Amino acid sequence: MSPRHFCEPRERRSVCSAVVLALGLSACGSTVPARTFEVDCSVTDDYELLPVQAFEGGMVTWYSYGDATPGSVTLAESQDLLEPRCGSNQALRLTSRGHTDWGSGFGEYQTPAAPVDATGYDGVSFWARTTGYGSSSGFSMTLNDKNTHPLGMVCIEPLAADVVGGSYTYNEAGMIVPVGGELPSPTDCGNVYVRVVSATQEWQFYTLPFESFRQNAEPNRIPTGFDRSGLYQFGITVPKDSNIELWIDDLGIYKRLEPSAPAAAP
Repeated sequence: MSPRHFCEPRERRSVCSAVVLALGLSACGSTVPARTFEVDCSVTDDYELLPVQAFEGGMVTWYSYGDATPGSVTLAESQDLLEPRCGSNQALRLTSRGHTDWGSGFGEYQTPAAPVDATGYDGVSFWARTTGYGSSSGFSMTLNDKNTHPLGMVCIEPLAADVVGGSYTYNEAGMIVPVGGELPSPTDCGNVYVRVVSATQEWQFYTLPFESFRQNAEPNRIPTGFDRSGLYQFGITVPKDSNIELWIDDLGIYKRLEPSAPAAAP
């Protein structure tokens, strides 16, 4: 069975700030009829790609979490592609629907256990499309580096014990925050780097430059930006009132290839 986890509140805090972003959501209708799309696989030819997660073989290291709206659903699972794309036969399917409080999110265990050195790379790449419920197409891609993830051993991750001690409490989204305000301490983990994405019904290849990811303007913001020497975790957040079935495939990092020099005249 594919893993499905509803995180404890302290696990949620690293991404909850992202779900309150105002996203541009596009209406697609309640159902999406089956269609066959032509995919241009050559769009990757201009890039050097370093795959991190190909989602082949049925293994999923992603977990899901969400607010406690009755009847809501959050699910991360590996699925076969009815129409294989560019040599890929499986992809990650993320389902979120029925959340009316603060929304939902998804994270993964693989990269924190083996951080990726993205030095020399330009950003994050992946294929994506939306199907199924289809009433929304907006989501946020989130990244952790060594400065924002507790395994980076730079920041401090508040624990439930801090709540018992009285120095921290839970806010309405389940985040552990200092008593007296909803802002984290300057040394706290969790101010992830966020980039809003809008998917379509067709498979699209996305390249998101690291510079396009932003942190919230909070005391634990890193002034130097994303540290490419250690990519510690990918995540995806979905805002409340969004019903989405999102497919993600071939997640990794990229850099644009240098143009080839023209051949010398004979």
